[in-house]
Amino acid sequence: MVVALAPDSAGARGPRTNSDEYKKSWGLEAIGARAAYANGLTGKGITVAIVDCGLNKAQRDLMRNVSRKSRDVVEDRAMPVMDRHGSFVAGPLASALNGAGMVGVAYKATVLEVRADVDGGLDGSCAFKPSDLARGLDYAIAQKARIVVLPIQGRKPMGAVFEAALERLARSGAVAVIAAGNRMGAEPTWPARYAVDPRFAGSIVVAGATGYYGAMTAWSNKAGMVQSYYIAAPGEWILTDCMAKCQRVSGTSFSTSYVAGALALVMEARPALTGPQAAEQILNGARDAGEAGTDAIYGRGILDLGRVFPAA
Repeated sequence: MVVALAPDSAGARGPRTNSDEYKKSWGLEAIGARAAYANGLTGKGITVAIVDCGLNKAQRDLMRNVSRKSRDVVEDRAMPVMDRHGSFVAGPLASALNGAGMVGVAYKATVLEVRADVDGGLDGSCAFKPSDLARGLDYAIAQKARIVVLPIQGRKPMGAVFEAALERLARSGAVAVIAAGNRMGAEPTWPARYAVDPRFAGSIVVAGATGYYGAMTAWSNKAGMVQSYYIAAPGEWILTDCMAKCQRVSGTSFSTSYVAGALALVMEARPALTGPQAAEQILNGARDAGEAGTDAIYGRGILDLGRVFPAA
């Protein structure tokens, strides 16, 4: 496989669409990202917090965009990062444009890594306590993150401590992007269902997953009750963590990467917008799918930056 050299990896505005780096990141074309790049947008100056399992030996083109203020909210941690989920989520969001590997939607955004899992999760995968997630949200707020990604799914409400932290996030003017879940349900999992709670309404965007050919995946939880705050984005067969080779992953967690990256581009273009206002722009710009208008499957539709940004 031939990889474009760094000087040829970018055009006057954004990545070259014929480069290997861009082609690996097929979701960029699926969401109409070239319209944002034609307007000179990169995500620069926008901090996106990922509250998850932490990053471990992530690809170099991602690590150059990771904040030195990243931290673990669990004191006296006994175990290193074992689950690569956080790295997989961060890759399509903010991998740098450097002529190698892959490129993220907002390839100059700053990633604030907030590790909040517990040691010894089920079957070696990461698991969370709501109180640790709450600390993660508060740390993201304290570091002025404009966007907070929660690529997690649960079966029940998260409790008062988490909800109080989510209220603080809403008051800060930030926006949370939460995975819809991978359980084939007609309703999103928790905490995505908080999107319709009046305390948080407008401050949460729920991300469902589309596949390579553009349709909703069979396994993605659908919009259901949160349809006014739900948008679908690439989440199946996503290439990420490109070092010696790339990993291919699927899940609504990776749909959050595209939605958060799109929000970063909107916020860079229109810095006066609050998080909820930026969220409404991508929701309003969604490409209709399923039944006409907002519906219980696709919610507002499919993420489409070509409808958010005019031709340059």
